[in-house]
Parts: sequence; structure tokens; C-alpha cells
Amino acid sequence: MKDAKKLCESKRKLVTIIGILTIIVIVLSITLVSQMVIYCKGVYNEICQSEECVKTAVRIMDAMNRSVDPCQDFYEFACGGWISRNPIPQSQTSWDQLSVLREQLLRDLRILLEETDEENDLKPVKLARALYRTCMNITGIEALGMEPVYKIFDRLELPNDPFVRNETLSFDLPNIVGKIQRVLGLNVFLNFYISEDIRDTTKNKMMMEQTSPGFNERYLLDSLRFQTELIEYRNYIKNMIELVGVENRSIEFANEILNFSKNVARIMASPEQRRSVDHLVYDITIDELQQLTDLYTQQFSQKVFGLKKETPRWKACTGNVNANFGMALSYIYAQGHFDDRARQEVLEMLFDIKAAFDQMIAELDWMDADTRARAHTKLYAIRPFVGIPDWINNSEKLNKFYEGINIIPGQLFDTFLLLIDAATKKSLNSLREKPDKDRWISTGTTVNAFYSAILNSVTFPAGILHPPFYGNGLQSINYGAMGAIMGHELTHGFDDQGRRYDQNGNLRQWWSNETLQYYHEKVECIIKQYSNYHLPELADNFTVNGVTTQGENIADNGGIREAYKAYQQFKKRNTDRLVLPGLVNYSEEQLFFVGFAQVWCGSYTNGALKSKLIQGIHAPNHFRVIGTLSNNADFARAWNCKAESSMNPSRKCVLW
Repeated sequence: MKDAKKLCESKRKLVTIIGILTIIVIVLSITLVSQMVIYCKGVYNEICQSEECVKTAVRIMDAMNRSVDPCQDFYEFACGGWISRNPIPQSQTSWDQLSVLREQLLRDLRILLEETDEENDLKPVKLARALYRTCMNITGIEALGMEPVYKIFDRLELPNDPFVRNETLSFDLPNIVGKIQRVLGLNVFLNFYISEDIRDTTKNKMMMEQTSPGFNERYLLDSLRFQTELIEYRNYIKNMIELVGVENRSIEFANEILNFSKNVARIMASPEQRRSVDHLVYDITIDELQQLTDLYTQQFSQKVFGLKKETPRWKACTGNVNANFGMALSYIYAQGHFDDRARQEVLEMLFDIKAAFDQMIAELDWMDADTRARAHTKLYAIRPFVGIPDWINNSEKLNKFYEGINIIPGQLFDTFLLLIDAATKKSLNSLREKPDKDRWISTGTTVNAFYSAILNSVTFPAGILHPPFYGNGLQSINYGAMGAIMGHELTHGFDDQGRRYDQNGNLRQWWSNETLQYYHEKVECIIKQYSNYHLPELADNFTVNGVTTQGENIADNGGIREAYKAYQQFKKRNTDRLVLPGLVNYSEEQLFFVGFAQVWCGSYTNGALKSKLIQGIHAPNHFRVIGTLSNNADFARAWNCKAESSMNPSRKCVLW
């Protein structure tokens, strides 16, 4: 009996153990199958555990707000976490991924500038450090007081104090305006510079165009809408006048200057008019032209743009040195932050995207054969510049580039005058020189990317070739981030302005009338789309200006398509598949679009946002993301967005 009982109990235990084991096996099988589905879906081999991938995974997850439906607002989904964790610093009016990278660049440059000069350091590098030390010497600067300014007034033949009431001051306005431009590098009434003749880029010409009368003309021409900003601008002028000891008439002078600025603004061409193909460019001779003849700044920025704190001195000085000695800094920066291997990898991606754009042009159904052939020719002719200029590694050429430039230790104002003088001479001397088609339009120590219409070139400096734009571990994210920016710059050659220039950078009509009509219809769709984006936080019915932002919006939309197409070709060549830790549920295509969106994570003060709408050529970052992706069918497929959801409308604006 006891044996039977024991046997029965043993059977029950055995059954229980088998049952538990069965459940464990089932759970493990389900887990295994689910992981196999995830891995099979993307044909992944392994989780990427490199330092780049781990940092990228953490950065992506921290930036996301996964409580938001990506098909309703992909910007908030991709960037909501970043915005909540990255408040705008008090010394800034806006803060985004470009700002973060620029901040890091300044810190890197600061380290280089604060190093002790070595005997074998190049002269331009030593000059850059000398300028930084002079800029940081606040005690020496303050000790000089207004004396350097009064010296400049004497050179310009201007009185040190404003004239008294009813006193007439005899002076030659064109002469003074010219002197101010020559001595101080400031453009008063007119912007004067030397550049390629846009109708024949094999030679240089003197160029003149209108310039803003102190404050942006849109503010000046809408006194009701911008009443607060104009009051603060008048107070700023008043405070600056009182600073030089004219307190009794400061209000009178401030009102006179403001009214004069408004009158100048009324005769200026608007940004919309200047973008138009009907906006005229005049060729004119010299003879024909003769016949036509810091405290208060801080307060102004606080009240108008929402700035809460002054920029640290070292940042301002580092930025200033970079502006004047950018090539010298590029030379030493690249030694620790960029190499030729990285340059070759970036060029490979750029060539992929260029090839994808070329294929897209071939597939267009609205472009006639002749215009298509010329578009291919122009695209082929675009020259790429990546990282830093090759020539700066040649010490002789770098020294020659800064020939004639000197720094006066302890004399910052006089040093700036010397730098302005040297830059102006260099510009004027270029008038009779043959334009250098292979020149860089930026330094390597720049966090940005560029397209030049007159050079028909794209430039991607070393400064921007860092996470989250590049170097993210996975190519899906690199193509979505930096790849889209590369496509953006290439597309600028075919936006509403770039399309007017041929492969040699000459202003020339190379489109057939029929194709141009189709082009304008498609561009009009983009203009209307972005003009409907409202910003309720600003009140007063502020919207994106679809006309002035059209070039950037065209480039954003074309750039993401080119990058996506290029990435699909990259996948065919590279069968290895990696996933990011913690993000195995996202496909490569989904990560591509996350990479695109997250480089635009950012915030603005209301003042900065208003300024961006009024005078900027880019839509606010939120609309750059949702506007671009809501036009993109590949995005909707990748994220399974239902038809007519916010991010997948049936009407899509597609140009390139």
C-alpha cells in the first residue's frame, strides 16, 4: 500500500516537473521564434556592440518619445525625449543638434588655442593663438576705453560727438559709406564685394546689393505686429547714444534713426521679390554708377530674442579666431579629429547619393529629353569637397594664405582693423584674378554643409562629420542623417534658385518652357504645403513662409529620397546586417528615418522662432521633419502608416 502511495506520489511529481519543463520549453520556443522573426525580417547576423553603436543606441533611445504614434507626429516621436532633456541654455536663443556639435567644436578648438606655442608650430597657428589671448585679455581691452573708437572717427572724418541742434554738418555721404566699408568692413546702405560674374564665371566683378538698415525690414514695415520688438530696438538705439554721453537728446536721435530705417525699408525689394526670376541683375559701369550716385546689445537680445545670459567670453573669442584663422585651425583640428580614411568613407556615401539622384532624374516623367540631358550634365559636374582642403597640409601654402596678416598683442580693436584691412585688400586684389573654381567656401572647422551655385560644388567640412550626423555605427542611420544632408546640398543645384545656373555656374536658362511649367506646378504644391504650417504658440497667426523657404524645402524633400535610394543600393552591395542594442524591434528602414529626424531635434525661444519665420530661409525643425516625411511614400511603408494619417496624406508634393 505504502509502495503504491509512493509510486503515485512520484508519478505526480514527475508529471509536475514535466509540465513545468514543457511550459519553459514553450516559452523559450516562443521567445526564440519571435527573435527569429525579428532577425529574419531584417536578415540580421548580430547585435552591433562597437562603441559607436552603443553610444548611438543610447542617444537614439534617449531622444525618442515612444508614447507618441510615429504616424501622427514623427518629429515628436523621434525628438520628444531630446527636447525634454535638453532645455535651451541661457546663453542661447535656440538649441538643436547642430548647436550641440558646434558647442563641442568650440571646446575642441579652445583646447588647441590654449596650448603653448611650440617652436615648430606654423606661423598662422601662432597668430591664431595670439588673437585668442588678445581677445581674452578683458582688462587690457577695458583699459583702452573709447580711445580706439575715437581714432576710427578721426580716420572717417566724423565728429566724436553728435552735432548740436540746428548745427549743419558738411560731409560726403557716399564717401563716408565707402570709407566705413573699407576700414570697418561694415555694409551701410549697400553691400559691396568681389565675386564671379554670374553670367560668365571665368572672371570676377564688383557686386553691389541692398543690405538691411540695421534691423530686419519685416519688423520695420509692420509696426502693429512687431510693436514690442520695435520699442526694444528704439530703446537699444537710445541706450547706445547715451553711452557716448548724449543723454539729453537720446530719445530724439533714436526716433529719427528708427523713422529713417523705416523709410529705407520701404524702398527695399522684399525677400520674395529677390527670389523671383523676374528680379533683375544689372550690369553697370563705374561711370554710370557715378552718375546714379555691448551691454545694451545684451539687453536688446534678451527682450527681443529671449536670450537670458551673455555668451561666455571664451566661446566668443574662439568663434572669432575661427572666423579669422579657420584654415589654420582646420590644419591642427584635423590632426586629432579627422583622417583620410574617414574622408574616403564619406566620399563613397556621397557618390552613392549622387548616383541615386542621377537615376531619379532619368526616371522623371515630367522632364523632356533635352532638359534631362542637361540636368545629368550639371549633376556630373558638381565637385565634392570633404573634410579639409588638401592644400592646408602644405605649410608653404598655408603660410602664404595668411601672408601680410599680423596681430597686435593687447590691442584687440586695432587687431580687428588690421584683419579687416587684409581681408578687404585680398578681396579687391581678386578682381583682376582668374576665379579659383576649386576653392573651398568654408573652413574645415565649420558645422554646416554647403552648395555653391557659381562654383557648382558641394562642401561637407570635417566639423559636421561627427555623431549624430555621421559616425553612428550603422549605415542605415548614417545614410538617413548625413546622407540626407548630402542629398539636400546636391538638390540645391536644382531648387528654385540653383536651377537657374548651368554646370559651369553661369546664370543661364537651360530648361525648356514645357518642363519649366511642370516644375513650377510641383514647386507651387510645396509652397502651399509649408505655408499652411501654423505656430499657435506665437499667436498673431504666424505661419511658415512657403515662398522664402521653398529652396530649403525642395532640398529637404529631394535629399531624403536620394539618400533612401542610395541606401537601398548600399544594402545590395553589403549583405552584413547589424542591429543596435535595445532597438532590435526597429527595421533598418525605420532606423534610416529616425536618423534623419533626430539630427533636427531642437527648441527655440519664442523670440528666436519669430525671427526665424520673419527672416529665415529654413522652416522650423519640426516642419522640416513632418513636411518632408509626410511627402514620402517610403516612410509611410516603413512605418506602416495608414492612408490619410497625419504622416501619410493622399496628396503628396513630390518634385525630385
